[in-house]
Amino acid sequence: MLKITVFTDPMMGLSYESEPFLRQLETYFPHQLQFAYVMGGLVRNVADWLLPNGTLAEYNARLARIYEAEQAISGLPISMPNLNLFTAERPSSLPLNLAYKAVQLADSCKADAFLYRLRYATIVEVRPTNDLNEILEVVRAVGIDEALFLRHFQDGSVQAQLEHDFALKDRLGVRGLPAYLFEFEGKKLLANGVLNFAQFTQIIRQISDGKLQPQAPKFTPKTLSALLAKHPVISLIELQYAFNVSEVEVRSVLADFEKRGEME
Repeated sequence: MLKITVFTDPMMGLSYESEPFLRQLETYFPHQLQFAYVMGGLVRNVADWLLPNGTLAEYNARLARIYEAEQAISGLPISMPNLNLFTAERPSSLPLNLAYKAVQLADSCKADAFLYRLRYATIVEVRPTNDLNEILEVVRAVGIDEALFLRHFQDGSVQAQLEHDFALKDRLGVRGLPAYLFEFEGKKLLANGVLNFAQFTQIIRQISDGKLQPQAPKFTPKTLSALLAKHPVISLIELQYAFNVSEVEVRSVLADFEKRGEME
């Protein structure tokens, strides 16, 4: 089993655009990879990111253009008209980081699904997810005990957990987000920046001395159903990457799922 630790922030468009590559890894290296997520606190205070004499409105508009330019990474569509993620009352992405750590404590089995859904709410639905009410909407959508989440989110325990993530990031010399730490049989390798599937595969082969090799998955209703069970919210493009098939092929099988009421 090879462990891949992903250093990220729930607001990151670069991580959202990397999701198709992660789905590919899941299907091409079945039962061989374990993923973990470490929070990096991308925007701890938006004032640090403002241009001289710049305004929050200008920053939000500039951030939207950056997000939209990142579509080229994998093709996941991003459109962010009227982005209003940061305001004077919401100056940081730390609430999103803390929310993920709180879910890890409240319901660890749903933490990764929560992270994906929180990122989706931020980037696709363009919601101000650094507001607690928006975070709670995602908590409910993923089926996490709201009272238990709030207890962890508000009692200070998650702050210590988040500081542990920051310390690990600093100790390893992570220079930016996203970054990936690969661990296999006592060996470690850190890669900074966005990686595509070919780059992931090269690193996996290298660190495993060729023990782990990609195997093209079969695209069947059974294999598709297994992937959908792991990812309650997923994009069409992620499915195309996961099985290396066309949009027409995916839609054909999905139509049967929809007729049986197994998806929407």
